[in-house]
Amino acid sequence: MIDPYQEIFEKIIELSNESGYATFDYLPDESQAYPFVYVGYQQNIDRITKTRFLGKTHIQLDVYAEHNRRFEVSRILNDLLNVIQHHRKTTHFTYTVVNSESQIVGDNTTDIPLIHGILELEIQYS
Repeated sequence: MIDPYQEIFEKIIELSNESGYATFDYLPDESQAYPFVYVGYQQNIDRITKTRFLGKTHIQLDVYAEHNRRFEVSRILNDLLNVIQHHRKTTHFTYTVVNSESQIVGDNTTDIPLIHGILELEIQYS
């Protein structure tokens, strides 16, 4: 059986890479240049009907950049939302972004101050 959640996850990484952003499903080491996109957190919720499975997934995209690149982080978050929202298809499934939330926060977990953009998507598939 094809896993719709994994297929949506991989499609999001593909769309981000195609948009020109260095995108990872792991946090890269310190040699990675900024900005970059990390797609990691995902929560899946199944709904079983008489005839098929339906479901939704919550996926979080994290964008990291140097602290003085806030505008760029905001632009990347907006661009990714638009690209993912308008694509709507994987190889085997159709999906819809039904909710999105974003935030930008400071991040001091490295030797240099960073800006951390967070895009949370709720996606339903059929």
